[in-house]
Formats: sequence, C-alpha cells, structure tokens
Amino acid sequence: MSTPPDNPDNPGHPDEPARSGPPRYTPPGGHDRARDGHGQQHDPAPAPPQLKRLLGLTVASGALYAALGVVVTVIYATMDFAAMYQRMGVPAEDAGQIGTMVEQMRGISIASGVIGLVVLVGLYVMEYVFLSKGANWARILGIVLAILSAVGFLGNLFGFWLYGQWAIVLIGLGIAFIAVNIAWLVTAFRAPLRDWFTAQHYTR
Repeated sequence: MSTPPDNPDNPGHPDEPARSGPPRYTPPGGHDRARDGHGQQHDPAPAPPQLKRLLGLTVASGALYAALGVVVTVIYATMDFAAMYQRMGVPAEDAGQIGTMVEQMRGISIASGVIGLVVLVGLYVMEYVFLSKGANWARILGIVLAILSAVGFLGNLFGFWLYGQWAIVLIGLGIAFIAVNIAWLVTAFRAPLRDWFTAQHYTR
C-alpha cells in the first residue's frame, strides 16, 4: 500500500492547500476601510453639500464681527463722550464730567476691545478648521457663539443711535450679523448636516 507524498508547504495535511501566512479576515464590503484611533474599522461618510454653506456662513459671521469690532474701536478712539451723554439726556455739566472720566480710560477701553476682538476672531478660525474636518464639538461651539453674539448685538441694536454719524454703519452691520447668525443656526441644525456631524466621531 503506497503513501501519498507529503505537501512540503503544509506537512501533515497533504490534501489541503499551502498557506503562506496567518489567516486573514476580510470584512464585508471590501478591503479599503479606514481604521479609527481604536483600531476599529470605520467608513467615514462624505460631507453633505450643506457643509460648504455652513463654512461660508462662518466666514461671513467672522468677517462681520471683525468689522463691527473695528468700527467700535474707531468710535472709542474718536468719540466726543460728553456729547454722547448729552444725547442720552444727561445735563451738560454732568455729561462733561462723565465724558472726561471716560476719555481718561479711553486707552484701556480700546486695548480691551482689541484683545477681545483678537480672541473671538481666533475662535472663528478654530471653528472653521474643525467644522471642515467634521468635529461635532466645533458645531456646538458655533451654536453657542452664534446665539450669544446675536442676542448681544440685538440688545445693543437700538442703542447704536447714540454714536452719532456712526449709527447707520453700526445698525447696518448689526442687522447683517444677526441675519447671518440665524442662517448659520438653521443650517447647523438641519439634516443631513446635523446627522453627518453627530456620526463623524472626530478624535483628532
């Protein structure tokens, strides 16, 4: 009785094909699936077209905020505060004293305003970068900024007339800023963009 020849690539199992390495697991759907930071397979969904609109509104909101900040800084640098308080109904003598006190602090007010403007513009830049990467926390940050800034400007909108010749500029920029932020919120809360952000699980 003869013995079948051994398979040199698979000794002891002559009838099985040779294996060149450990067994490989091929997941359903193909071989080109990405892996997340935990080594799990993950297929990132493509961004919906609404993301481009959201990013554009982010740029518009940041630009309008910067413009408002620049105008307010120029106002503080050039404003006759005594005249402004007189327009508020303060008697001329008292308005002059208050105006003098405010003008003595003009430099501090301008410096704090510029610092605040730089910080907020930096937040807008960070928000834009991470929105484009699908980070849901950036969308939440944008929601908070849009609500707080829009409500803040809405509360000050009717006080802009105190700034004399700058009133029309401030009111126009303020209305545009509020409108852009409302459009941003509507876009951020609507599907499918909302669902895309919540499904990204951004980790970097």
